[in-house]
Amino acid sequence: MEQLLLAISDDELVLRAQAGSLSAFDELIARHQDRVFALAFRILGNAEDAADVQQETFVKVWVSIGKFRGHAAFSTWTHRITVNLCLSRKRKKDWSEKPEQLDEERHYALAQRSTSCIERLETSIVVREALAAIPTRQRTLIVLRDLEGRSFEEIAEIVGGSTDSVRTRLSRARKLLREKMRPYLEGEGI
Repeated sequence: MEQLLLAISDDELVLRAQAGSLSAFDELIARHQDRVFALAFRILGNAEDAADVQQETFVKVWVSIGKFRGHAAFSTWTHRITVNLCLSRKRKKDWSEKPEQLDEERHYALAQRSTSCIERLETSIVVREALAAIPTRQRTLIVLRDLEGRSFEEIAEIVGGSTDSVRTRLSRARKLLREKMRPYLEGEGI
């Protein structure tokens, strides 16, 4: 039965889940859980919160699957739910914290590695800190387009609005991200 589900499209699995098939819904979760977690983690910057949002997303999908009409891809619909839950979670919490700092042991181990590896890690931390410093809605656009490679049409469906407004808002978000990164890029040679 499991191998048969692997060959079925998301659309067919949705129809089966709407008819009450738990195995079809389980397959949908298996196919999409990693991308939902990655999206939530990139927006929230915290694995525990991302895992919570991942779980909330699939609970909401199960409760609402009967309302899904297929006007968008299942993955787009699921990502829209994820983004909305992330934005809601961000509104409820104070997110002024910086990303977690490296502990001494990890820092010592990294110091043993090559300089290029350390430079890549530093760049990654700088990008993560700069992303954390911009508003959530702008961060979401950057994550969807630049990290997940979504089309402007998909992003418009996920966050709402037209593709032109998404392009404009993404341009502003990228500009703000560059401004947040400028001190690191100019001052520290990264």
